[in-house]
Amino acid sequence: MQRAASILAIAIAGTFVTSLSVAQDDAPAPTKPADAFIQQLDTDGDGKVSLEEALAPQKPRFTETDTDGDGFISMEEASTAFNNQVPAEMLEAMKERGMPDPGETFVKNLDKDGDGKVSPAEFEQPTVESFERMDADSDGFATNEEATAFFEEMQRQMQEQMQKMQQMQQQQEGAAGPQQ
Repeated sequence: MQRAASILAIAIAGTFVTSLSVAQDDAPAPTKPADAFIQQLDTDGDGKVSLEEALAPQKPRFTETDTDGDGFISMEEASTAFNNQVPAEMLEAMKERGMPDPGETFVKNLDKDGDGKVSPAEFEQPTVESFERMDADSDGFATNEEATAFFEEMQRQMQEQMQKMQQMQQQQEGAAGPQQ
């Protein structure tokens, strides 16, 4: 469970970086994830990001994904959202490797009360947890320095995960022996 939580945290950090990489029209594109994080989410211009600012993009994403408007994201809605956003060939490769449906995984990872769907609070929880880790001094704001440290740690963890995955793949290939 701890491993799933770390993978989810890494995915959330990746989402931060990916969703923040779009530069504003009047500003040069930031070169570091922390710069993009501050530039895109610091809506009041104070040079730091509050939890409210970090959560602001989550609200429209939730509403967009909750296509039936019942206030929850079901596995079907999550699957549809992934199918609309992830290239078909990537989804097919995941399926060929026996990986579960990303919508199902999404709901299973976020559904803390076990009701089979994701509430707005459950949807926001990974961002809240990531923000709390980023806000090293617990003052309610993430500064550029704190964001830099957070993203550097996420990058380190992703590299570590990739190395472990490569080692596992090499071990599996070695155990299978030479193919004839």
